[in-house]
Amino acid sequence: MRRSHRQATIALSVALFSLALTPSHADVTPAPTPSPTATSFKALQEQYKKDREAFIQAVKNREQRIREINSAFKASVDKATYEAKTLMATATTPDQKNAISAQRRSAVAAAIVARESAVAALGSLPTPPTEPVRPTKMAAPGMSDQKAKPKR
Repeated sequence: MRRSHRQATIALSVALFSLALTPSHADVTPAPTPSPTATSFKALQEQYKKDREAFIQAVKNREQRIREINSAFKASVDKATYEAKTLMATATTPDQKNAISAQRRSAVAAAIVARESAVAALGSLPTPPTEPVRPTKMAAPGMSDQKAKPKR
């Protein structure tokens, strides 16, 4: 019993002394993080504008290609529908009509597959550029004192 009490006292005193010494080793003031200066911000802003223009152009090009793909898809579906209608006018038996409609459905399915593969070949949307962070202005030391004063 006495032995465990003595060990607990020693452990407690060692812990207290080690806690008391720890703050003396710590850095009192943290190193300031470098903030972007006005000239580097302007350079970053100019680069952002160039990247944004490139992004907008890439999106426009992608939309134009998708429009072309969609118009080709519509043309192929319209062609299959037109051919099916003209053949359907001359068909006399139900078997002929079923074959014509199956042919139209397979042509439309092939057009859908071609459209989806063409859109997938375009890839994903381009990623927009990130706007640079404006450097914060440091307030004068006495400026925050104004907020604490009572209003008249």
